[in-house]
Amino acid sequence: MKLYSATVLSVLLSSSLFAQQTTVSVNNSSDKLIVAVSWYQHSAEMRALYYQGFNIARQRLDEAIAANTKKQPLAVVVDIDETMLDNSPFESMVIDSADNLSGWKNWTARATAKALPGALEFAIYAQSKKVEIFYVTNRDDNERVATLLNLQKEGFPYTDEDHLLTRSDLTYSAGNTSSKTGRRAKVAENHKIVLLIGDNLNDFSEIFEDRSHNDGKEAVEKNREQFGQLFIVLPNPMYGAWEKPLYNYKDGLSEEQKTLMLKEKLVK
Repeated sequence: MKLYSATVLSVLLSSSLFAQQTTVSVNNSSDKLIVAVSWYQHSAEMRALYYQGFNIARQRLDEAIAANTKKQPLAVVVDIDETMLDNSPFESMVIDSADNLSGWKNWTARATAKALPGALEFAIYAQSKKVEIFYVTNRDDNERVATLLNLQKEGFPYTDEDHLLTRSDLTYSAGNTSSKTGRRAKVAENHKIVLLIGDNLNDFSEIFEDRSHNDGKEAVEKNREQFGQLFIVLPNPMYGAWEKPLYNYKDGLSEEQKTLMLKEKLVK
């Protein structure tokens, strides 16, 4: 009986230790996101970078208006997430939950994301200059109603069906719903696009979509003069296409596997 009790106690202690180790491992695996979200939500540098980006955007818009001697209809194409709206509260929830997909849909359905620094002021300024804003997002069609509501609640102009292009618009996505190339082309049919604003290089051109070689840096080098001119990049350390080459484009990796792969790619 004593031997049985000792065995049971040993198993329980081992199970408890394993559970503790597993918990620690899972918690440690989200450390990178904790740091990224903390920087995004609390650093003054983040706010400064957004103001800087939209200040430059306003200058470029003024230049484009002055140069528009043919009086063409002008447009600015913007991303939504981490460009116009702040979804970092959702990223905070991701740290405590593995169910990212349904969690994201629940988050967007709330329509409570706040405008990012300088975003609303810039959009209103563009409207005052009769330059249309087109919101080109990789949110799904079933998020359209909540997305428009969220933008309207924050006071953004041009928040109607015609100015929101979502991911599932197959007519203009050429079968690749993640690519924004076709949707930008749709805007360009009747407008001259004078600015593209986003937190991801894919928001600007299809030339940035392939990052399999050198993390896509060669494409940036070849188009370096466009940044701060046609392209306005905003900061987002929390997620993005920049992650994919770091994980060798593999899906289904655990957080622990991702962390190990990130460590392996650090330059020393």
